[in-house]
Amino acid sequence: MNFIKKRKEKKESKQLLQSAKHARNMREDIADQLELETLRQAEDMFRHICKTEQGNRVQAMKALEKAIDQIYPFRLRQGTRENVEVIIVAVAAAMAIRAFFFEPFKIPTGSMQPTLNGINAEVQMGPGFFDNPITKLPKWLLTGASYKEVRAKTSGSLQGIRRFRDSVLLNIGGVEHRIPSYMEEVLNVKRVYRKDEVIAGARIITGDQVIVNKMAYNFRAPKRGDVAVFDTRNIKHNQVRKDTFYIKRMVGMPSERIQIQEGRLIVNGKPVSEPAIFQQIATDPVYQGGHGNDALLARASDAIDLGEDLYLMCGDNTAPGMSLDGRFFGGVPRKDFRGPAVFVYWPFREHWGVIR
Repeated sequence: MNFIKKRKEKKESKQLLQSAKHARNMREDIADQLELETLRQAEDMFRHICKTEQGNRVQAMKALEKAIDQIYPFRLRQGTRENVEVIIVAVAAAMAIRAFFFEPFKIPTGSMQPTLNGINAEVQMGPGFFDNPITKLPKWLLTGASYKEVRAKTSGSLQGIRRFRDSVLLNIGGVEHRIPSYMEEVLNVKRVYRKDEVIAGARIITGDQVIVNKMAYNFRAPKRGDVAVFDTRNIKHNQVRKDTFYIKRMVGMPSERIQIQEGRLIVNGKPVSEPAIFQQIATDPVYQGGHGNDALLARASDAIDLGEDLYLMCGDNTAPGMSLDGRFFGGVPRKDFRGPAVFVYWPFREHWGVIR
């Protein structure tokens, strides 16, 4: 027997023995015990012949193949194997893309409006035409909009309201009712409620879902105007959680002095007008008067002096109470950036597309 033929037979034998082992592992809890024993014997015989090269190898191979097929039919194991392989490859590819290249991120608040939307609630008196069981899912998939309401669990008087980071807690007749914080503006606050009365009803529009380019800052430096996602673990502020991510616009670069005067961003004593978004924020009424003074930059004379590796991040919506950003906690180290947000991929509304 020549070397190539012998090597081929050895490879075939190894694959067949692996198939036998796989068949036992997959079916031993439900297969007939007699058939399992037949498989073990055929497996042992074939392994012995392969090792000693004594006996009829072809006959032993056929017997083992028959025993495998008896407890694990080819059509079953073929389909299972193909499905498992497809799933494994898809999951591995998704994990690789997420880990090294691109990552999805959801805009949770209104700090970047009108550039990017967080979750919004609009008053709606009861379900609309497209909020029925048949059409509400397609509507949500296309527009990100859905109807949500919270009803009173019991009749009684309003005994108290408590506000938390993510929710508002109403005590009605001794029973607590938790309402998401984004629905606070549509609360129907009364002294007395009837059971099943609507406490809050609204059209909820989900926050924009964006793609973050995790590779970008490996090939280029961050630049002013980037809308970027960063880790909050090194931010020292009692209202900032350490286990989350923020998305803001980059307004200050390393070693710069930043001020806000009359709604304009001032860098090293000069107003910033490039890129064009900063001129737009300062002059377009939709931005509610440009960059707002607050916290570390509460007065026109206040300044933030950035270190050599720190970047100042601010929301586009800096109206009072709208953006907890660099005006409150200062600069962000470069190592904490995930990357620039480059594309709104859902919902399919006015912001869908490339982020400016």
